[in-house]
Amino acid sequence: MKVIFLLILLSMSSYAQEDKESFWEKMARYTDVIQSMVQGSLDSRGMSLDTLFRPSKSWDSISDSINEDLKSENCSTIDCKDYEEDFARVVNSRVALADGFKILPNKKSFDLRRELIMNARHSIHILVWGIYDDESGAEFENLLLSKLAQNPDIDIRVAVDGNIANVKGRKTLKHLEKLSKGAIKVMKWKSRKYRANGTHRKLLIVDSEHVIIGGMNIGNPYSHLAGKEFWRDLDIYIHGLQSGEIADQEFVEVWNNQIVEFTKLYDKLGMMAKIETEGLMYGMPVVFVDQHPGSAVKEANHNIHSGIVKLLRNAQESVDIENAYFIMDPIIKRELDKTIKRGVKVRIYTNSDKSVDESIISMPVMNSARDAVVMGAKVFLRQTTTLHAKYMVVDKKISVVGSFNLHPRSLRFDAENVAVIFEESFAKELTQHFEEGILEARYMDNPKNFQADWSLVGMLTSHFYFDFL
Repeated sequence: MKVIFLLILLSMSSYAQEDKESFWEKMARYTDVIQSMVQGSLDSRGMSLDTLFRPSKSWDSISDSINEDLKSENCSTIDCKDYEEDFARVVNSRVALADGFKILPNKKSFDLRRELIMNARHSIHILVWGIYDDESGAEFENLLLSKLAQNPDIDIRVAVDGNIANVKGRKTLKHLEKLSKGAIKVMKWKSRKYRANGTHRKLLIVDSEHVIIGGMNIGNPYSHLAGKEFWRDLDIYIHGLQSGEIADQEFVEVWNNQIVEFTKLYDKLGMMAKIETEGLMYGMPVVFVDQHPGSAVKEANHNIHSGIVKLLRNAQESVDIENAYFIMDPIIKRELDKTIKRGVKVRIYTNSDKSVDESIISMPVMNSARDAVVMGAKVFLRQTTTLHAKYMVVDKKISVVGSFNLHPRSLRFDAENVAVIFEESFAKELTQHFEEGILEARYMDNPKNFQADWSLVGMLTSHFYFDFL
């Protein structure tokens, strides 16, 4: 293990000249990453002191568990009556009814966030992986502080990933707590038992009625507020009292479980005894799905993975996937292969080695995209700035949008969330957004054209730490 560690560090000298980050700065950053990977690998295999008696979960055992979940399904095609109810049962969720949906690429999402926060009446609840100390982070800070000054009784809570909070957003988070005198509650989510676990969820709920969910963190690359790194990303807006209340329940559960795990002094949030609009007869169906990597107080689950497998198996005509880090785990690789062999047309839009934001994963991304071409998928690779969106459209009828990357880490180590929307007009609108995106990409129809630069870092990471990709 020490030999591998040293080889990775030495190999990084080839990356140090690529940008303004010095060799020693990059070495320090990768040292932290590798340390986390080693710890997480031990934890995930039950080889650390904290997890010595926890049975390890292989990909085969996870696959068996997902198949067990799918035994409860009643519908084998998405045209089945009450398909959304069947889907919700498989992913351990429930169907909510919404008044409407809206696609929010980059700047549009931040425009709507400002409006919702400024007009909030009683609550602003935010789950996000990271907040950046840049112009977007500063604007976010000022918005929340201004809202609190306007309405001192409003409940403002922000939950961020506790690992990344030590790297990004330290200034913004400290300001929010200090300048609000603790009225704005900030929680840094961690797992006491599994050190590499984190929360990657993205969710904004205002007044238990307005929901924004998707792939974006709070920072300039997403908002396009300043700078040149204008990434391609996507959130969606979901409006409705019933859907908003059910989404807020997810936030309440995440918040309260963290308090229990670390016996924090924050006040617990009360669960809604009853969703007032439960008897609603009209609206557009949406299912919120949460996936948890496990903690001292909550068992791991694979709800999003089970849902994606179900949709792939039930698809009849087409599957369009736009995802930042397309690194197929054994389960997704097997299911996509079967889906294509059934005659379903699969299109994939992901990053190339030129656009991906982390050079350490350029090899695995390119190798996975090449494998998809061999299977028979149509693959489109972005050539400019980073693609960061995470969504899927099935048969132009069902849409899955959220924080879930199609790579092993999203199942093994990160808490994730998505919204699954059963509305054909929205799916067609999202398909149009996908097709506009691939016009900017390079279509890859020949596996021999995938020429990612070889690197020792990428090779060793792929071989020894695949679960972290």
